[in-house]
Amino acid sequence: MKKWSVAVVFFLFMCLFPVMANADAGPSIVLDGVTIDQRSGAPAENIGKTVMVPIRIVSENLGYQVKWEKATKSVLVQKGNSSIEMTAGKDAATVNGSVVELDSPPLIKQGTTLVPLRFVGEGMGLKVGWDNGTKTVSLFTVPPVAESNEEKDASEAPAPSMNAELQNISFSGDRLIVAVNGEIMPKLSTLGEPDRIIVDLPGTTFSQDFLQGQASRPDGSGSIEVADSDLVSKVRYAMFSSSPSTVRVVFDLKQAATAKWSLGEDNVMLVDLTASSGESASKQALPNDDGKKIVIIDPGHGGRQSGAVSISGKYEKDFNLAVGLKVQALLQQYDDIQTVITRQDDTELSLKQRVDIAELNQADIFISIHGNKFTTPVPNGIETLYSRKDSKSLADTLHKYVLPVTGLKDRGVKMVSLHVTRETTMPAVLLELGFMSNPTDEATMLTEDYQDQCAQAIADGIAEYLGL
Repeated sequence: MKKWSVAVVFFLFMCLFPVMANADAGPSIVLDGVTIDQRSGAPAENIGKTVMVPIRIVSENLGYQVKWEKATKSVLVQKGNSSIEMTAGKDAATVNGSVVELDSPPLIKQGTTLVPLRFVGEGMGLKVGWDNGTKTVSLFTVPPVAESNEEKDASEAPAPSMNAELQNISFSGDRLIVAVNGEIMPKLSTLGEPDRIIVDLPGTTFSQDFLQGQASRPDGSGSIEVADSDLVSKVRYAMFSSSPSTVRVVFDLKQAATAKWSLGEDNVMLVDLTASSGESASKQALPNDDGKKIVIIDPGHGGRQSGAVSISGKYEKDFNLAVGLKVQALLQQYDDIQTVITRQDDTELSLKQRVDIAELNQADIFISIHGNKFTTPVPNGIETLYSRKDSKSLADTLHKYVLPVTGLKDRGVKMVSLHVTRETTMPAVLLELGFMSNPTDEATMLTEDYQDQCAQAIADGIAEYLGL
């Protein structure tokens, strides 16, 4: 009987021991799918209703520096311009100079500072999770997609009221005649290869009488075939932008020419053309029927819209433009590609204008170039964004080329709702070529070599997609 009792006790002990051991074990911490080693110092602990995690272990795995001040029992966590300061026993911490209330005050165990899990998410920009069944803390450095602040572009404010309406348009004897109801101030520019002259009428729209009398398209766009001019083969016109409203008139030239405008009676605008041997400047091109694939390169932001401001104070708009110009130069080496770049300098464009440029040019594909950003320096890497199913193949192709040359983290190809990729009708992709808010990404992005590699990869991806 005694032996039997000992055996029963031993059996029960063996059965209960794993449960007891498991009860004593603290929560595990999984950072981006990898379990963090907590053997040194105090591990994570569930105290009451608050999950407490060791700030040093989490911080160091994210590349932060951790300093412990024994006299004040305070911890300083730093990375780049980001800093977190907290003191044991105090229910508030300082994140980048701002005071943040804590669910519970930090406590010290075995020389390790434990802080509330929720604070880790708020202070370091992490996505946090807690599985009470498995006692697992989940930390993710990949936040929700940070949508470009161009979606809140100041230029997207309600457009000013129209002050002019185009009533009629005609061309004869190398002179364009435009009848307008209201005041106008035309802007003229020239294009090369082939030669064209552009006349923009800001603050102007087509009148209802003009729209109703048009035999071409309901939106007012149309063309005039010219047979009696040595300078002009065709005149085309369309709404170039609706915010602000702008009518654009294009002269397709047989030879280089110059144009001068004047106002006649009753606000009739006259544009007179004369032959010229001067070379045309290259701005936004317009499509021609030469069989070339038309590629829109859209460097994001510009002008007052700086985009993200990097840790060292550099503007995203400058990075976007640098890469965009390099892509354009590379694509111009292809005989079968005609490139159109939405801006060649620090010009400010609304999202609607960028879309209008693509639509007016009847583009085959649209590529918008950006640098990413987030509220903390933690997120990093490359991601390729699209909004419509017909853009998925283009997004996959570009991502396949861009990711390997950058050496940055793969944040994937994602379907999100962005104005320029949603409102365009051709395959459209927005490339996020790194985080301006991340010190490692930023240092890489600002180098000429990185920009050259990105541009080459984008050009190669476009060539493959177009079958060239």
